[in-house]
Amino acid sequence: MSWLIPDITFLDNKLYDLLLFAVILIIGLLFKRFGAKFLSKQSFRIFKSFSSNQFSDIFIELLRKPLEQLITVLVIYFAFERLNFPSTWQLVPVDKIGIRLIMLVVWQIAFFIVVCRILLRTTDFFTFVLINRESLPISPELGNFLKELIKVLIVVLCLFAGLRIIFHVNITALVASLGIGGLAVALAAQDTLANLLGSFVIYLDKPFKTGDLIEAGEIKGRVEHVGFRTTRIRTLEKSLLTVPNKKLIDVALNNITLSEARRVKFELGLTYASKSTQILNIITDIKTVLLNHPKIGEDITVHFTDFSTSSLNILVLYFVMSNEYELMVEVKEEVNMEIMAIVEKHNCDFAFPTQTVYIQK
Repeated sequence: MSWLIPDITFLDNKLYDLLLFAVILIIGLLFKRFGAKFLSKQSFRIFKSFSSNQFSDIFIELLRKPLEQLITVLVIYFAFERLNFPSTWQLVPVDKIGIRLIMLVVWQIAFFIVVCRILLRTTDFFTFVLINRESLPISPELGNFLKELIKVLIVVLCLFAGLRIIFHVNITALVASLGIGGLAVALAAQDTLANLLGSFVIYLDKPFKTGDLIEAGEIKGRVEHVGFRTTRIRTLEKSLLTVPNKKLIDVALNNITLSEARRVKFELGLTYASKSTQILNIITDIKTVLLNHPKIGEDITVHFTDFSTSSLNILVLYFVMSNEYELMVEVKEEVNMEIMAIVEKHNCDFAFPTQTVYIQK
């Protein structure tokens, strides 16, 4: 078709090459979305058996954007391949430092980044299928751990490949130099390595999973995410707490979600004006209330235990047969109201910190 176009030259480029450059650029950018969708559908055939022919729409959505970027990068390369730099610019060859080399390096970096993104999105789909497939699914925590681990390996491999191919770095010498400084890095990153090992312990031992309500020392809340280095916990005050994994495996951890019941324990203080018969009657009535409550277990403790400085103390201990926090609070409220009525019924008063001073004449 070049014989149909006038032999006109502009900046050392023929009109035919300039038109072909524009056509490649326009068609590529206009149809990149369609091309990305077509390529993602064809690529799904590789994972068709692995995903049991499910989740194709998720795969297409994950790969569509990075494939569009890949098409854009390739279109730019093939379009500019049709053009020549004007000789009047006196640019140095591509094998020497100059505009040509800089443009090539920028394009190669963009290409490697896009390929890396495609591999990362493929990893997202791979772990999604592992978690959601019907046959032998894995836990979300293990799936997220595998996803993060594979992503780190992909980024490292792409980085080394880019250094070798684009910048011609000797990878063997680079790894050797990293090995020399590895000891210093390890010493400086002891806490990070300890937290990484802590994440392995959490994934393998499974003391808790995402969504569990846990208590570890002064930390109490619901687990939202278990990462490489830290675990994010939503506290009862609705704040987001980021806890190093090492801390969670070094302390006694109570998984409240796995418990069958919640314990309620407190001391009831009565004034010293209370008589022994009144205290015994109060104890009996409290036991009756606890034993007759449908949501409280039979294992209860109600005893007169201490002569305190300003009160006579009755220990009350019982178990709400559910691990739901809201239900435990409701039951506790009901019992407290019953106890107040019992104390009033027997003409006793609750004690509060007081002090009596006797002055000798």
